[in-house]
Amino acid sequence: MRRGINWQTIQWRFWLGGALCGGVLLATPATAVAVSASEELAVERLDVASPILLAQSSTLTEAEEERFNELLRQAQERVDSRDYRGAIGYYQQALQIDGDNARLYSGIGYLQLRQGDYQLAIENYREAIEREPRNLPFRYGLAYSLFQAQRYDEAADVYKELIRMAPREADAHLGLGGVLLRNEDYDGALAAYEELVRIAPGNAQAYEAIGMLYLQQERYDDALQPLQRAQQLDPERGSVYASLAQIWLERGNIRQAEATLREAIRLNPRTAIAHYELAQILQARGETTAAFSHYEEATESDPSLIPAQAALGEILLQREQYIRAVVAYRNIVRQLPDDAGARYNLGLAQYGQGYTETAIDTLQYARRLYLQQENAEGADRAATLLESWGAVVD
Repeated sequence: MRRGINWQTIQWRFWLGGALCGGVLLATPATAVAVSASEELAVERLDVASPILLAQSSTLTEAEEERFNELLRQAQERVDSRDYRGAIGYYQQALQIDGDNARLYSGIGYLQLRQGDYQLAIENYREAIEREPRNLPFRYGLAYSLFQAQRYDEAADVYKELIRMAPREADAHLGLGGVLLRNEDYDGALAAYEELVRIAPGNAQAYEAIGMLYLQQERYDDALQPLQRAQQLDPERGSVYASLAQIWLERGNIRQAEATLREAIRLNPRTAIAHYELAQILQARGETTAAFSHYEEATESDPSLIPAQAALGEILLQREQYIRAVVAYRNIVRQLPDDAGARYNLGLAQYGQGYTETAIDTLQYARRLYLQQENAEGADRAATLLESWGAVVD
C-alpha cells in the first residue's frame, strides 16, 4: 500500500557512471501539506487590497490635505510597482501630518508584512488597533503578523479576542484553529473548527480544516468524511481534491488518486503538491516524460517543495541536463544546508557541467557532512568519486 508523501522515509538516489549519489533524506513530515494548507485557511482574509486609499483624514487644513493626498498618491504608485519600502517612506511622511490616523499605521503594517518584517508589522498593527479598537481587519493583520513571527500563543489570543468581538466570524475560528494546529494542540484546533461548523454548517472551509487536521495526525479514515463534505459544499475548491488524493494514496487506490489529482490541477493549475503526487504516480508506471512535466510544474509553483526538486534533479541528471540539475539541487541545499546527499548530487551536476574545481569543493564538503553525521558509507562514496576525479581527499 502506497502512503501519501511520507517524507520522513523517502530517499532519492541516482546512478551515474557506477557511482551511487547520496540520497536526499527529508526531515519534512508527511503532515507538512496539511499544516501549510491550514495556514492558508487561517489567513485567507488577509489577502486584500492595500489599505492606502482608505487612509485619508477629514481633520486637516486645506494645505495639509493637499500634501497628505499627494503623499498617498505617491505611496500608491510605489505599491503598484511593488516598491513597498518606498511606499512605507511616504506613509511615514503622511504620519507627520496626521499622526493619529489608524489606517496609516495599518497600511504600514500591511506593507511590512508583505516584506516579511513581522516584528515591525506587529508594532504598527498594535498602533492601529489602539486608535480603532473595533476594527476587525486590523486584528486579522496583527494575528497573521504574530503567526508569521512564530508567536503562536499571542496569535491565538488575538483570534480569541476576535471571536469574542464577533462570534460568527468564520475566519477568526479558522485562524484560531490554524494557530492551535501549529502548536500541535489538536483538541483545541478541532474544537475551534467544530464550533465553526456549528455556527456555519454550510462552510466548506470548516470541514476542509477538520479533514486536514486529521490528515496531519495521519488519521486518514477520519479525514475522509469531512473532506467529502467540503467537496459537496464547494465542488470547485481544488485544495480539497488534493487532500482527498492523500487518502486514496494511503489506501492504495492509485486510479482514484490520479483522477482526484488531475481534478485538483484543473481547478488550480498552481497546486504544487498535486503536480508532485501525480508525477510520482506517472513515474512509478514508467511515464517519465509526463512525470517530468509535472515535476517542473510543481517546482515552478513552489520552489520550496523539496521532494519535487529532488525528483526533478534526479531526472535532469539522468538526462545530462546539468545546468538545470544544478539549479534544482541548489534549491534543496538552500533549504537543507546540512544535507550531505543534496551536496553530493550538486557536485555531480557541477562536474557534468564542466566546473571541476567547484564540483570537487562541493564533494569535499559533502564528505565532511557525511563524516559529521557518522555516515561512513556516504563518506567513502564521496572519497571514491573524488579520487576518480583526480582530487586529493581532505
